[in-house]
Amino acid sequence: MKIKLGIITPETHMDYFRAIEEEMRPLCQFRFLTISNFRETTDLYLQNVDSVDGFVISGRMLYESIDKQCLNDKVPVHILQDDENLLYRELFRLLVTEPGLDISRIYVDYAYIIESFSEFQQYLTHEGKPVDSGDLLERVETMLENHITLWENKKIDLSITAFGHFVPKLQKHGVRYILIRPTLENVKETISEIINKITILKLKNQRAVVACLSSKTAEPSSEEQLHELKVLVGRFLHSMNLADTAQISEGFVRLYTTYGNFMRITSNAHNCTLLEYLDGHMSDKVKIGWGSGHEYFQANVNATKAFRQAEAYTGSCSFFINEEQKVIGPMRSMNVMQFSEQGDPEIIALAKTIGINNINLQKIMSYAEIMRTNKLSSEDVAGCLSMTVRGANRILNKIEESKYVQTVFEKRDNSKGRPKKYYELLFLDKEGRKSSR
Repeated sequence: MKIKLGIITPETHMDYFRAIEEEMRPLCQFRFLTISNFRETTDLYLQNVDSVDGFVISGRMLYESIDKQCLNDKVPVHILQDDENLLYRELFRLLVTEPGLDISRIYVDYAYIIESFSEFQQYLTHEGKPVDSGDLLERVETMLENHITLWENKKIDLSITAFGHFVPKLQKHGVRYILIRPTLENVKETISEIINKITILKLKNQRAVVACLSSKTAEPSSEEQLHELKVLVGRFLHSMNLADTAQISEGFVRLYTTYGNFMRITSNAHNCTLLEYLDGHMSDKVKIGWGSGHEYFQANVNATKAFRQAEAYTGSCSFFINEEQKVIGPMRSMNVMQFSEQGDPEIIALAKTIGINNINLQKIMSYAEIMRTNKLSSEDVAGCLSMTVRGANRILNKIEESKYVQTVFEKRDNSKGRPKKYYELLFLDKEGRKSSR
């Protein structure tokens, strides 16, 4: 299926895209989304985000005008970058072709968005309202007002702009202007880059994913329990408009899907909505192991491994293992731990020196990074390893015996009473990231 690109651009850039539309037609289809004002950009994005594979946006400032909370990280966005060399080239051309032109009587809005140009601003006009508002839209509107007001008050002889949507207003007021635009080569390169990225994403989203599901009871799930679970999974898939299938196999309900659908079901591997649905319809705890692979055999093996991770965790939970044996879970909050079944050689060596399980060490390190601190309590460790506080204390004591931890007593969150005991992990920095000892 041909890639669909949304092109968010002012009308003045349309000739560039039209010039290469025929050349790009075998690879992609353009959907032109023209703007006349920066305030339209977010609405234009939201109206089209579900019907295109990606966006090309003509300019960094135009991209910045989009409300970032609205961005869908599964729909790539590439920006036609503002190239300061184009401004320097244009100024040099003016210097050569119009030697009588007074540089101080030129208004360049481009100068306010190029940090490296600041040293040259002293040679340009200082007239007009200052462009120092923290609000992007106000800054852009001030620039347009300066172009028109300075021209009508005969304080400038030329305007140079990087904003194509200014052009109709500048023409209406008779302003002499030069529009700085990206080169045709830059447009082609940007479109080729996003086509490559979307192609890779599409291939990735078609990878095989299997989920192993079972309800957690004292005895292995009965045929009746598995059948009930399969029916509920089917209802969930129907509610999500997914055509995937579930079947009973080797004591599990197995769901066969794709990586793209998995990311949709788990909110990009952060929160498993399938688990939430089953928890709301079953009295027993539910365990889910997800696995991905280049084919269903590998995905099934990884799903079985992920189910074992879920089994070792308290309560209903959902874990995922990919082809590189990276483990993500439990997928029930934004604080999702990540570790590897294979393990980093340096972490494996550290775990061996301390005398604790490599996976447990990775979980502790992942939790510390999430919490952005290297000081953990025994309750913190018990929670991230899904064990008792006594078990966590045994692990922390081993780390302390190896001199990789020192105890500190702190009060946090303005709590009353005595300071609480924390273990400062010396193989992590203050932000909870791995450091060299």
